[in-house]
Amino acid sequence: MNDMQNLQNNTTLQGGKYRIERVLGQGGFGITYLAVQTSLQRQVAIKEFFMRDFCSRDSHTLYMQSYTAESAKQVEQYRKKFIKEARNLARLHHPNIINVIDVFEENNTVYYAMPYYPGGSLQEYVDAHEPLSETEAIKYIRQIAKAVKYMHEEEHICHFDVKPANILLDDKGNAVLIDFGISKNYDESGHETTMTPVGMSEGYAPIEQYQQNVEEFSPVSDVYALGATLYFLLHGKRPVSAVQRAGGAVLLMSKSLSPEIKEIINASMKLVKRERANSVDVFLENSDDWDESTIIDNGCSDY
Repeated sequence: MNDMQNLQNNTTLQGGKYRIERVLGQGGFGITYLAVQTSLQRQVAIKEFFMRDFCSRDSHTLYMQSYTAESAKQVEQYRKKFIKEARNLARLHHPNIINVIDVFEENNTVYYAMPYYPGGSLQEYVDAHEPLSETEAIKYIRQIAKAVKYMHEEEHICHFDVKPANILLDDKGNAVLIDFGISKNYDESGHETTMTPVGMSEGYAPIEQYQQNVEEFSPVSDVYALGATLYFLLHGKRPVSAVQRAGGAVLLMSKSLSPEIKEIINASMKLVKRERANSVDVFLENSDDWDESTIIDNGCSDY
């Protein structure tokens, strides 16, 4: 990362309330820092709104790299979405969803602070430990499935970016869902309340996200991503993308997987929305209800 893009180590925010220690990561719309909340002497994660393609920095303050009416409009649109993301997270109360502990504006941009989990992400955990056992993988998937079920049923929010890199492990080894940057809110009639497009994480995004077919409330998009995440936990690699599968590529699964686990992956990762499991309950059902015979002719193969 270009060091001129991010806040430098030991930069303070909010009159010294927070002190930046280092960068944790950067995406297209923001930079996440490890910081110290000085009054409590605890580490926190702080996310800063920073559109990489449009923004630059003069010392601490953000400014537009190339000012046009269209680019300014786009930055302002996503800035408002960033604030909405923070407010959405602040109102969500679930043990497996990240908490927002502060939101503030400074340096011509917006920040929000969250707890810091030093255990890292499930992506990092699997990369270090190789594929997980079915028992351990299902433990994490069910925790996130409960979080996503709460979002869908209580808040009418679709996450649209469930993947191992967006699931952290807390100090007790439990999974916590983060990064609501491309999530969408829907009204009670099921129509989106924001018109910003959603991004795609290759291997985890269903085909409808590539097609931007997300105007209507559709929990099955998150179902696909959660199934793809389960696939990664058990294989140590991300699944072939939905676009490649639509072009004829086959989703290969290890012969060592149990029939029950194969059926969960198959049901949750159907390419066609109407054929896919219609809720995250597919990850929460009792395994005694799964029937090995249902995995025949599902478009997936063993290796």
